[in-house]
Amino acid sequence: MMHSNGFQLQKVLNYRKEIEKVRKIEFDAAKREFENAAEVLERHRAEADRARVEYNNKQASVVNAAELQMYADFFRRKTGDIQSQSLQVDSLGREMTERREVLMDAAKDKKALELLKEKQLAALRRERAEKERAFLEELAIQKACR
Repeated sequence: MMHSNGFQLQKVLNYRKEIEKVRKIEFDAAKREFENAAEVLERHRAEADRARVEYNNKQASVVNAAELQMYADFFRRKTGDIQSQSLQVDSLGREMTERREVLMDAAKDKKALELLKEKQLAALRRERAEKERAFLEELAIQKACR
């Protein structure tokens, strides 16, 4: 529906545009958190891999009990860190997916109103063109009748 001031639902459309912006910011933040957590997980895994290689290389030489205990403690701690970080990455991945869906819903809501606005503007243009054509025809008829 159009009225003299334009699209009747313009305030709703503006609101939906703002909601979409907020949802985009929330999604971007969730994505950054997920990516940062994934990087931390990769660092933990790389540290564990480097320590395994170092341990395997040292096994060929004489390794004392204190050193073995140090490696065992490190591997135990690193395994816990990796498990904990994996859970966090999974959780943040789910949150990022949820934020993406919320963003997509907000974008669909905005797009629906934008399409409605475009249809109504096109209808208004057709109506005005029809009135103008009718007016010009009336002028031509009056001019012909003189």
